[in-house]
Amino acid sequence: MKHKSTVGFSIFKWTVSAGVFLGLVASLAVFAAAERSNEFQNVSLPARTIMRVTPDGVIPNCEIESKVAPVATRLSESRVIRPSGNTLWMVDDQNAIADGVAIDATNVWAAWTLSGARLSIYPINGNGTEAWHFSSFNSGNSGVAAAKAADRLGFMESNAPGNDFRQHSFTSNSNGTPDWSFPYPVSDPNLPAGSRKVATSRDGSTIAAVVSDSVTQNSTLYVFDATTGAVRLSWTDPLRMNGVDLIDNGSIALVTQDNRAVLVDTSTGTIVFSVAGSGAGNIFYRVSGDGHVFVTGGFNFDVYAFNGTTYTRVIHFGQANFWFGGACAISRDGSTVGTFASNYVNNWLNGVVYLFDVASGTMLGSYPVSGSGMYQGTPVGAGSNDDGSVMAFASWGTQFHDWPEVMVFNRNVELIGQINFPGSAFSVDVSSNGQYVVGGSKAVHANQFGSGGRVELIQLPTTPTPTPTPTPTPTPTVTPSPTPTATPRSTATPRPRPTPAVRP
Repeated sequence: MKHKSTVGFSIFKWTVSAGVFLGLVASLAVFAAAERSNEFQNVSLPARTIMRVTPDGVIPNCEIESKVAPVATRLSESRVIRPSGNTLWMVDDQNAIADGVAIDATNVWAAWTLSGARLSIYPINGNGTEAWHFSSFNSGNSGVAAAKAADRLGFMESNAPGNDFRQHSFTSNSNGTPDWSFPYPVSDPNLPAGSRKVATSRDGSTIAAVVSDSVTQNSTLYVFDATTGAVRLSWTDPLRMNGVDLIDNGSIALVTQDNRAVLVDTSTGTIVFSVAGSGAGNIFYRVSGDGHVFVTGGFNFDVYAFNGTTYTRVIHFGQANFWFGGACAISRDGSTVGTFASNYVNNWLNGVVYLFDVASGTMLGSYPVSGSGMYQGTPVGAGSNDDGSVMAFASWGTQFHDWPEVMVFNRNVELIGQINFPGSAFSVDVSSNGQYVVGGSKAVHANQFGSGGRVELIQLPTTPTPTPTPTPTPTPTVTPSPTPTATPRSTATPRPRPTPAVRP
């Protein structure tokens, strides 16, 4: 029942059987709208991306449409479904795509991309009227991350050519003027700014971001004092960094790299722990508030928990021809994890939402979806409230809107809320108390040429939900223990890199 927007996803698997490889070729060649706003998208004109499979992974070929019908026309050509549930407000933009959204205790923050790219703030208790906005370029790409328990926001942006990346920090009282700004010394047009690449700690003390260098092909993790903008750490590695997450106090960063998860001490740059993943590209690893539990996704879904000495894998789940990397969620207390997996051989037209209890390692339940049509229903984002009683998952949706673009579940894996976008969902976030869910979207499906987007805020009914079992784990020290040893770092292998392409 939904459409999605265009994003560029790279999926890598270092050991791929011939059967899986051919399946990827068949399905991902149609991955015609690789939507991710934070990868391989850098355009002012409406565009879409077609994926090409190589022995190293999936490389996007960007297609730009020189003449595109106005968004309003395209909307009239598709079945527009109004959101269901208790919608508080929605904001439509005729040009920009709502690529990233974040919610704190009082406000919704939106990162709009393409023409009209900007940061916008909307009070939760308002009517969708923008309190203020900010942009350095008014076009290009952007990413947003809000502190859940403080008034602090990190905003990352890159211009349309992709040669100017900047980091900013705001509070709700900044009124469109950054509290501080930092121009990154490196850039990569093929890896523009996006919400997966910036994180703000829950307490508002720390902002972290990852950027890439098109010249050296290295990536760097930057860690900032969120109040002053002082650079606490810069950690460079030849293996590409796709995303970053922070624990509550900002002392540990979980860096998503190609086929590797790395926990980094943000004061010293010491690798606390690292482990190989099961594929790269459209992945985003997440960590609990205390750093005890983290999740990785790819061709498998894996969960690691701290046992007092090191991290051990407590959940390992996979299914043939399914991708688990694009929409993984973890609760702040580490009790509950979830993923929206999808069948890439079937053009992403069927998938399953899975939730797991971390303490027992058991599956809480599953929620299958299936659809038809030409467009891919690729999962692209997920979020959770503090105790895991509310988890939301975003996907591009299908040509015929066979399932909601944003689906919200309780811990019994019952659908308790949804957002039905007229186009593809690009982003989703959940408030700490689980009362609100916000989604961002493109006006048409990710696989379609087009622009424009929507931000939508819904309020969930206050019904009792199951209480999760706390994860009984000892408290680790922030600094690395001498016992855990970092997994040997993989040598960066040359990979085909797309020519600079505007993002859809």
